[in-house]
Amino acid sequence: MRLNRLIFLGVSFTVLYGCGKDTTGVTTPPPNATVRYVNALNDTGSVDIGMIDQVEWSANQKPLAFRGASAYFVTDATHPRHIRVFPTSTDPAVTSQIIDDETVTFTPGTRVTMLLTGSARAGTAHFVMISDDITPPAAGQIAVRVVNASTGAVDAYLTNAASDPLPGTATFANVGSLQASGYVTRPTGGVAARATAPGSATVTATNAGPNAPDSPPGDVFPAAGVNSQYTKFSVYYFPAGVAGSPQGSVTTPSLAWFVDRNPCDTGVTC
Repeated sequence: MRLNRLIFLGVSFTVLYGCGKDTTGVTTPPPNATVRYVNALNDTGSVDIGMIDQVEWSANQKPLAFRGASAYFVTDATHPRHIRVFPTSTDPAVTSQIIDDETVTFTPGTRVTMLLTGSARAGTAHFVMISDDITPPAAGQIAVRVVNASTGAVDAYLTNAASDPLPGTATFANVGSLQASGYVTRPTGGVAARATAPGSATVTATNAGPNAPDSPPGDVFPAAGVNSQYTKFSVYYFPAGVAGSPQGSVTTPSLAWFVDRNPCDTGVTC
């Protein structure tokens, strides 16, 4: 899937019947927020996430794996939204279990990530709301930040390549648990994120940023990527999996790049 196609606009259609012919109209969107889910539950399998209070203008993702992100969904923000999280399964006895049940208020006009964290096994799973800024970087620039989805603080570095030595100073220093750093801008081109414990030179995770794929013939909208100006990224730092759980094979922390802003999202004429 192309990175600049990750925003779903949740348009609903109403068909009116009368006078012997059909008329198709598009409903007017309510005041809305744009919502994405990221799964940082490291002691269970994939989960199904859904808003259960209404059908239209709801953010629903089935399934969502550990360290995965959904698309962005345009979501009704006129009232608090009731969200539930279930284990992904075809067994009704499993899918009827509730991992998390909470009501969240969204502010119209905002873009946010709902970070699912805590422990499914201990019954402490919950969402943390992360604000995603879509102000465009300057021409020729991208913007990157780090979001720490682990339980301890981290330092993070941006280098030109994954094999480059660490700079003397962390790009993002001492990012706290379940916190997001500020964005930093840099020229388009190769970039990798690397993470360490605060003050340490031992790298615990490395991941190079994704390049924009080639656009199909006739497509006037550039794809998101580290080589595509105006793109903004969040690099999420995930913990290792819990031993003996469905994520037990994930034995080291990891970094994942997620697109917060596509090149032609808002504020830029492409």
